[in-house]
Parts: sequence; C-alpha cells; structure tokens
Amino acid sequence: FVDGQRTYMVSDRRSLTLAESLSLTDEARIVCESAPPYRIIHTNVAWKEACGFSFIEVAGKTCSVLQGEETQRAALETLSLALQQKRPVNVKLINYRKDGTPFLNSLHVAPVKGGSHFYGRFVTAQPITDGSVAPREETPELNPVPEAPVSYVGKGGGRCQRRVSQAQLADMLESEDPYVLCSSEWPHVITHASPAWCEMCGYMAEEVEGLTNKILTGPDTDSEALASLLAHVRAEEPTVQTVWNYKKGGERFLNQVTVLPLYDESQELAAFASILKEVDSEDLAIDADAWRRLSAVLETQGPILDTPRREAAQALLGARAAVLRDLCNAKRRTQRDLGHVPSKHKEFADRALAELVRRLLGERPAAPGSEEEGAVWQRVAQILPARIATEVIDGRPPDMSPAAARAIIEETRRNA
Repeated sequence: FVDGQRTYMVSDRRSLTLAESLSLTDEARIVCESAPPYRIIHTNVAWKEACGFSFIEVAGKTCSVLQGEETQRAALETLSLALQQKRPVNVKLINYRKDGTPFLNSLHVAPVKGGSHFYGRFVTAQPITDGSVAPREETPELNPVPEAPVSYVGKGGGRCQRRVSQAQLADMLESEDPYVLCSSEWPHVITHASPAWCEMCGYMAEEVEGLTNKILTGPDTDSEALASLLAHVRAEEPTVQTVWNYKKGGERFLNQVTVLPLYDESQELAAFASILKEVDSEDLAIDADAWRRLSAVLETQGPILDTPRREAAQALLGARAAVLRDLCNAKRRTQRDLGHVPSKHKEFADRALAELVRRLLGERPAAPGSEEEGAVWQRVAQILPARIATEVIDGRPPDMSPAAARAIIEETRRNA
C-alpha cells in the first residue's frame, strides 16, 4: 500500500513489476540483472542503511560484497539454484556490512514480472552482537566514489542498434548515459539515479531518492522550458529541451535534457527517464538573437501551422546544439557514419539550420550570403535527413514523427 510518497510491505504472493521493484520503499531493496553474474543495477536508501554500502560503490558488482567467511554455502547454493530456475526463494544467511559487522539476513529474492531482472528485499536484518560470528576483516573491492562533478561535454549520446516500438524501462537500466528514473505519477519523484548521473551531477543516489529534478534548477533555468517539459510529461510524450542546470556544488552547466516515457512488459507507463547531456554553450552563442526570434515566432505562429511543420520546427529548435555539433565535429558526432561540415563553417551551418526553421514556419526564403555559404547550406541539406530518427532507440527517443521528418526532407530538397 502507499502512504504519501513511499510504498510499504508488498506481499510475496505475486511478482513485482520492474517499476514496483524500483519504487520508493522503506524496505531494503536491491535489483540485479537476470543473468549471471547477476550484477547490481539498483539499491535504495534503506539498503544502504542496512549494509553500509552506497549504490555508487556496488553498481555493477555482485552481492558477494555482502559475503564473508561465515556466510553459509548451503544458503548460497539454494539461492543460486533458485536464480538459475528463475523462481522466488526465501533464505536466511549471515551477511556483512561494509564495516565488517555480521548480521543475520532474512532475504526474499524473486524475478520481476516478465523476468527481465531479479529483485531482493531484506525481510529482517538482525545484527549479530553476541560474538558468535567474528567481524569481516577485509573490505571487498568497491567502485570509487567521485569526489566532485566532472564534465560530460561530448560524452555519451551514442545510438544503440536495437529498435523498439516504445522505450522500455528494462532497456533504460542498461544505458550508460547520465539519467534518473522518475515515478510515473506526479510529482515524479526520483526513484533511481544512474552511476553516470551521480558522477556528472555530484550527488549520491541516496541523496536524491524521493526528490524531484528541481534539485538541478537555479536562477538561470528557463521556466518556460520547464513548463514545456512538464506539458510533454503530462501528455506522455518524449521531448528534448536545452536549459541551464546546476550541479551539487553550484556549478552551472548547459544541459540538453531528454525526457522519455518508459513502459513495462505490459506496455503500461512505468516511469519517466530524464537523460542528461552537457553541451557546449558556444554552440548556442552563434547568432543567438536570430534563434530567439524564431522561438518567439513559433510561439505565436505555431497554433496556425500544420502539425508536422510545427513539430519539425520545435524539434530543431530544441536540439539545435546537438545537431550543430553532429554536423560540424567529425570526432564527436553521435552518428559517426554521417558526413560533416568543416568546423570553420559552423556559423554557416547554424544559419542553414535557422533558414530551415524559418521555412518550416512559413517565412519567405532567404538566400545565403556568399557562394561559400551556399555550398555549406547544400551540404547541410544533404546530411540532415540521414540524421533524423523517427523510431524509438534504446535510451533515446525519436527525433520527431515520420510526418515531421518528411516536412524537413521536403524543405532540404529545395536547398540541395
């Protein structure tokens, strides 16, 4: 049952969905991969309190971090057999906290509904204080905890090959990108933060559990962009916005954030993913006034435009920095098989994108300022259609609908 924002005792009689296993709870909860060696992909605050390990320290490790000399082999064999057979199991065994303190762990482990992962919960965790079990002397090898946020400019963003009709929660958990999972219901609290997100933003996963993405906002965060993000969330639609956000220490960074609805094995809405990508602010500095004017035109003219052209213009405005980077930087393109425009012509490429948005908004076509600029416009017109994705790809939403993509292709053909 639910009390406020936290979910309490769940019966063992049925399997949890993956979304339920990741939900806020006061139970010590852990989620692992469904195949050997059953690596850890999620732990919660209660699990850290019970074991002493933070999520960052054990992410990608196995539950052997809890084992020691007195951990019963028979219990481990029972657990291993149940995992192989993908069935629920209850075991009691001696485990050890990070500081070496032994405790008697009554553990329930079961596959999530659909079998994509296993979840485990501590039914009870009783410290052994009578001296019958000696403390563990050696601490297992753990992942280092980042001391401070690092720059993610140019990192991540690669496209995965497997395509699906809707973005799946189970697939998102495989992503190495900086992301958080948020509950499907308002106020969309954070239920899971990926290691890359923690490293990028400077927070521990346990610090942000139960909070919202508001922790990344600050004085320069665009309230209109946030309102647009929330509108897409309410409509269960993917969206991309570029906003100023803030890391834990107050460092400001330009964030191209992708919000993606995620679905469970029954194709029901399970969660939202907020995927971060730090972009170069200089990519947005070129002719900024022209792009601000186009945003204003979209606000006023958008309602009277046909839907595909409005959607195409909005997509280019929202993802301008990433598109420009892909077009002009051969080393950092998210789709490496594309051609590129020499970086010295970035300003010309930016004007070509702005001209495309102008035409989508129904404005009178303009001419390039020189023969050299005209050649760049033609090059952009050749490359851009190949960059557009109209299908959901693991960890990244479609750029736009097929109809919006066709609107862009029609306009680029006039330039090619």
